[in-house]
Amino acid sequence: MSIISDYINNEDFEKTEEVKAYWKRIYSVLRKDIREKLQNLNVSEEKKKSIIKELAFLSDKKQIKYLEELYRIYN
Repeated sequence: MSIISDYINNEDFEKTEEVKAYWKRIYSVLRKDIREKLQNLNVSEEKKKSIIKELAFLSDKKQIKYLEELYRIYN
C-alpha cells in the first residue's frame, strides 16, 4: 500500500501536519480582499475553515459571488 493511500484510509487525514500545512497555504493564496471579506463574515472559525476549502477550488469571480451570498445569509 502506498503512503498516500495510508493517509487517505486514516480517519484523521485532515489532522495530519501535511494536510494542515496545505490548507494554510491555500488560505494564503486567496486574494487579499477575499481574505478580508472572509474574516469579517459572522461565522465560527470552524465554518471559515470549511469555507476556505470550498473557495480554494473556485475562480475569483465565483469566490466573490459565493462570499456575497454568504454575507446575505449570515450578516
